[in-house]
This record gives sequence, C-alpha cells and structure tokens, in this order.
Amino acid sequence: MNRLKSTTANRFKLTTAILVVLPAFFAPSLRADDHSKASHLTINQPLKVEDTLLPPGEYVFKLTQPDGNHSVVSIYGADGIQLKKVVIGCSVYRGNANDKTVFTISQPQASEPGTLKSWFYRGDNYGVEFPAKEPAGEGVAKSKHKGQTGAIADDGSSNRN
Repeated sequence: MNRLKSTTANRFKLTTAILVVLPAFFAPSLRADDHSKASHLTINQPLKVEDTLLPPGEYVFKLTQPDGNHSVVSIYGADGIQLKKVVIGCSVYRGNANDKTVFTISQPQASEPGTLKSWFYRGDNYGVEFPAKEPAGEGVAKSKHKGQTGAIADDGSSNRN
C-alpha cells in the first residue's frame, strides 16, 4: 500500500514539474510576433517601397533588430522566409495608438504606383516612416502629405484594395 502511495506521489510530482516547465518552452514562440512586430500586408496593386516595386501579393514586415534599432525593417514574401527588401526608415510618432496594425500608403499618381509611407504595429505609438527615394536629378523635396491616403489596418494583417 505504501508503495502505491509512493508511486502516485511521484507521478503527481512529475506531472506538476512538466506542467510548470513545459510552458517556458512555448512562451518564446508565442511572443515571436510581438518581439519582431511581424505584420502581414496583402496588396492587389503594385506598391513602391523606396526604389523597389512589390508586385501584388502578401508580405510580412518584421523589425530586423527588435532589441536595437527599431527603424530597420525586413520585408518578406508570404512565407515569411524569402527576403524581398531591407529598409532603413525613420522613427515616427502617432498620438492615437490603437489595437490595429496600420500601414499608410499614398494614392497612385498617373502611371506611378502607390508608395508605402509608414507602418505602426498594433498598440505602439512609435512606428517606422519609409523614406521616399527621388529619381536622380530631382533636388527639391515634395510635400510628404500630398496624395497620402488614410491608414489601412486590420488586426495584424492589412489589405490594400
């Protein structure tokens, strides 16, 4: 009888230990999106990011150095593995952070596609403003508010129609 109690007590201790330790292995993977601020953007028209034209499709935006410089962004294909572009942006502030990821995209002009202007991760006041690369020979900066659309957002993934 004592042996049965001892075995039951050992099983209880082992089960308790597993339940305490096991979540520690899964916690980092559950927080991975928050750490790198991974966000999905789906577009159905070409989108210009600096000097790169992204064709219609799904993209994953991640901070390249989540523990360091929050202005370096890596843009991946839908699989989150194939790197499409690395952008060094500028930190930008918004006063009304909410629970939605927000991408700001300019309206297409004539034969030019829309341009990615900024990205804010859900709940963050600070985001990344993407620099506009001017064609060689243009020395005058244009107003960054001209032709800008409203923000496009959706809980962690965004669509551009």
